[in-house]
Amino acid sequence: MNKHHLWLTTGLATFFTLTIMIGSLLVFGGVVAAPLAQVSTTPTPQVVTTIVTDLSVSAMAFVPVNPDASFEKDTGRQMLTFARNSVGVATDDNIFIAPLFLPNETILTGLTVFGEDFDTQGAVQLRLKRCDHGQARCVSLVETTSTPDYAAGQFETLKAAIPNEVVDNYFYNYFLELELTALAGSGLRSVRLEMRTNTVLTTGEGVQKWSLTGNVTNFLLPNQGVTQARICTDDLGHLDNLTHYPELVVDGHTISLSSNTCVTVLGYNMQIRRNLNVGPSSGTYQFLN
Repeated sequence: MNKHHLWLTTGLATFFTLTIMIGSLLVFGGVVAAPLAQVSTTPTPQVVTTIVTDLSVSAMAFVPVNPDASFEKDTGRQMLTFARNSVGVATDDNIFIAPLFLPNETILTGLTVFGEDFDTQGAVQLRLKRCDHGQARCVSLVETTSTPDYAAGQFETLKAAIPNEVVDNYFYNYFLELELTALAGSGLRSVRLEMRTNTVLTTGEGVQKWSLTGNVTNFLLPNQGVTQARICTDDLGHLDNLTHYPELVVDGHTISLSSNTCVTVLGYNMQIRRNLNVGPSSGTYQFLN
């Protein structure tokens, strides 16, 4: 190979090498210069909301402390009554209990009792009790009664408030205690235990509008099955008085709504309603589960 050929071969090799290097740099530069995927660092909006639920305990769930106690469970009336016309006071024959299985960290807030009392000398008395797992010690968290002088028949006690009791199943168990001294067909029908849970919920998605205008007197929320929902109202200041404000009805239970507020409920059938000719109202609803 002469000198001319050597220089030509060397030049071509250098040219191809530089071409490959430049191409690689261009490709690499293109990769580096390509825009990175946009990763949002904005947290999803969240709100801590309070969910209020009711636990209904039938009288059929109660059992006597004394297995020899004489009592009746009337399934037709859904009543627990005595099977005799006289009974001693403050004996085991009068005491019935129903165990409770409560969600841990639920906050117990209220107790309401339903039944019938025809006896001016006796009463239908309920206690919510908490007992230690490790030792034989129980405390009464709240107590309510039909009162001894009540004899008008069917009754519903005022809700007895439970002060800041957070369920702790690790240390305690919970039960209802019935002390029944009312005769003449008197007895317990059911107990309603009100509870609340503080839950972190994501907001901003699935928010829908509701409105009541003209001759429309109710708005049925299109939920399927048991649903947790957050219901909010717009400004209701244009309505004449509070009786003109809309109401939320959940499974037959009525909840009063206020201006510019939200409530979280759990239920199957939900509707927002108002009286006729009280002016328009509006707001939003959001299913949370």
